[in-house]
Amino acid sequence: MGFFELFSTALSGFYALIPSYGLAIILLTLAVRIILLPLSIKQTRSMREMQRIQPEIKKLQAKYKGNRQKMNEELMALYKEHSVNPFGGCLPLLMQFPVLIGLFYVVRAPLKYMGFATPEGVSFPPLDQYVPNPDVSGIIGRIQHSSLADALHDAATGLSTNKFLGLRLDCSPSQVIGGKESGLVEGANCGGSTPLLSAIPYIVLILLMGYTTYYQQKQMQASRGNAATDATAKQMQTFAKIMPFFLMAISYTFPLGVLFYWLTTNVWTIAQQRIVLRAVPHDVPVAKSKGPPGAGGNAKAGPSKAAPKGKAPPKALAEPDDGESPPPVKKPHPSSKKKKRR
Repeated sequence: MGFFELFSTALSGFYALIPSYGLAIILLTLAVRIILLPLSIKQTRSMREMQRIQPEIKKLQAKYKGNRQKMNEELMALYKEHSVNPFGGCLPLLMQFPVLIGLFYVVRAPLKYMGFATPEGVSFPPLDQYVPNPDVSGIIGRIQHSSLADALHDAATGLSTNKFLGLRLDCSPSQVIGGKESGLVEGANCGGSTPLLSAIPYIVLILLMGYTTYYQQKQMQASRGNAATDATAKQMQTFAKIMPFFLMAISYTFPLGVLFYWLTTNVWTIAQQRIVLRAVPHDVPVAKSKGPPGAGGNAKAGPSKAAPKGKAPPKALAEPDDGESPPPVKKPHPSSKKKKRR
């Protein structure tokens, strides 16, 4: 079984549970996120540790300010010691690309990866022109006769199976605006009679996908606080700002089923990060006060004078809020108390 066949198998299994192609894609998305959950939690802990070692990062940057190569070497050693990854902000985004590519090909030609054969000389024929392959067996043979494969292969039900919330899962925004056919169902125009009006829901989904991608990256950066001060982390911040616009540009040619996957992934990730960030301890070191212990943590207070030799230092009294020190109080000698008792 190949890489793309894994996605077609998963979609067929979810469709058998809930006979909706759109819901099967959403369930596949959730399954992928659950599988990647341990890695996401580990990455969140790494970001918290990155924030905790921020004072050490600043010390290294100040110490090796004139030697960038030495500073980067020391920073990498510090990251390795504390098991943190400065590229962690973009890692969850990069993990989605293999699934994105697999789902793109499966949604564009689902029967091709369900054991069906194509007519000679035709790469992506309409769904009803695919031919069952009698040579396949095992899991692929079962997928070939699954309820999803039967629904897509039937000319009468192929078009309705590709619809979800009134939208065509096999059509891309570019095909809707251009009034073109998707290629999966012969004679079925993606744009309908009014392509521009039909494209509005597709454009809205692209904007939602871009915004949730941006919000997800912003949420990751906020969880790191001011830890991203080195050049590498700043480059990652720039990458995270550009990525949503890049994805919106290329998603113009994506089938709607892929857009549903991406949007569902972003919503899940935002909710997951909110929960995990609350659960992971947020231990950030607090700057120590330079003042004396009895001065209420006032950093501006000067150091106390040393007591003369041979005499015990007097006990410090709490200073009032106005900064004035009270007059000294003389304590009676212990021997005087004994005389009074007698």
